[in-house]
Amino acid sequence: MPLSDEKHKLIYAQLVNILGLRYVSDDPAVMEAYSRDCYAASVIRRRSPEFIVLPESTEDVQRIIRLANRYEFPFSVIGSGLFLPLVQAVADYWCIIDPKRMNRIEIDEKNMYAVIETNVTHAQVHAEGMKRGLHVGTPEAGSQASSLANTIWAGNQGTGYRTGMASRNLLGVEWVLPSGEILRTGSLSVHGEGHWWGEGPGPDLRGLLRSISGHHGALGVVTRIAVKLYPWPGPSVLPTEGVAPDKKCELPLQRFKWYLFTYPTLEKVTEVMYEIGKSEIGGLVHHWPTIYFGWWWAKSREEYWDTWIDEYWQKNFKHCISVCLWGFASEKQLQYEEKVLKQIIEDTGGKLIPDEVCQRWVPYAANNWVRDTNACRWMRFGGAIGNAHTPFDSIDTALDLFPSAWERLDKYTPPALDADHSDWILPFDFCHQALGGVDFTFEKTEEVCKAIVACMGELIRYDRQNSIISLTSSMAPLNVVGRDFANVHLLVAKIKKALDPNNVANPTRLIDIEKMEKANK
Repeated sequence: MPLSDEKHKLIYAQLVNILGLRYVSDDPAVMEAYSRDCYAASVIRRRSPEFIVLPESTEDVQRIIRLANRYEFPFSVIGSGLFLPLVQAVADYWCIIDPKRMNRIEIDEKNMYAVIETNVTHAQVHAEGMKRGLHVGTPEAGSQASSLANTIWAGNQGTGYRTGMASRNLLGVEWVLPSGEILRTGSLSVHGEGHWWGEGPGPDLRGLLRSISGHHGALGVVTRIAVKLYPWPGPSVLPTEGVAPDKKCELPLQRFKWYLFTYPTLEKVTEVMYEIGKSEIGGLVHHWPTIYFGWWWAKSREEYWDTWIDEYWQKNFKHCISVCLWGFASEKQLQYEEKVLKQIIEDTGGKLIPDEVCQRWVPYAANNWVRDTNACRWMRFGGAIGNAHTPFDSIDTALDLFPSAWERLDKYTPPALDADHSDWILPFDFCHQALGGVDFTFEKTEEVCKAIVACMGELIRYDRQNSIISLTSSMAPLNVVGRDFANVHLLVAKIKKALDPNNVANPTRLIDIEKMEKANK
């Protein structure tokens, strides 16, 4: 890392001119802090960045990107850092943009949307929305994650049954392109208008942001968006009691009621989920694998392993559907939806989980899906998190792909920790779409992490051979996998070159233009 050469000194001086000494660093200790993730350091991370910058505004970001073009140094942008390998340094003079100072939020109560900057968390949007009878979906990544980043990256939110994929809720966008130009979409593109509308005029450029795993900052930095909010029939403050991890959250029974019930097979679970979707009842609907019940509930590793080895969750929650009914309009709506759900359960032969068992879990964990901390809870028992498949398609697709994912994961268990053939199904839009997740935990050691990386490699090869879009394969560079998906890399390469002629915006993650051009010679 050329920390002492003239180009490094020149870039550092110019960054200080833009932001001030306090908000620019090339301190090796700070660089190390921006180089840690849930994998052992030697497995994925090969080097540290040379600069960390903390802009405060869209204009600050624009100046940084213009400087990157002038002196031809690469940059990436970081959110909460959960998927750090997608933004970490892979070249000299690498600059990581950390927008943590960009934390402003505005709520338009009448038109039901929030205008947020990059470092506003889901928890903040949720809390401010609740004060006004509104809410926003929160993802499995956790409410500590950037709401903006999650809206344009993945977006598998716990309330997706009602609120859909997060990207569906994207309205006006303010976006600094890799060239340094500022692009405003939707109603923002009309002078004097606000963020209230997402489409047009002309082509809807939000399509460049809407994907399973986004563009990783390779098409610029989104600095401000408007996100759609939804009606919240509950209290203005989320009711909690106790101190984490021994914390409860119980919503008023007049407007919220949980039902957990089981079936003999996973196939029957999926049939019933479709029936619930057809009825359009409920605020949350999930099929959670047995491992989730232990992960979310346990207050310590000892408590987790005691209940897991005793097979408490496996015995009581295998092939379980979890439904939370919301009385959006009134208490009468909740009463009506209860009748509908009970009839579905009776007609399909469902078995309600005993109340004493439910009460051991629901107050501590169920409402975590309203404003969640799921990834944080998930990581406690091994130190790191992974998945053997996460396809985004339909409930049927998830069901079809689970067996191959289990077979793949079995090869790596151990060192992956036992997950009882994890089989999460998160439906979106009343079960018209769904995510299937085969999640697991593993220990953060070099030997284990190398095995998990090998497992991920097998998954990507499987997806390529079978033309399956999943979270993991969508994070692979398109110059590697694009030919297996309708040659999408050719189209994306043209877009990348048009928006980023100097190839400075996270130049290898979405698509490695240099490698692609060398391969074509």
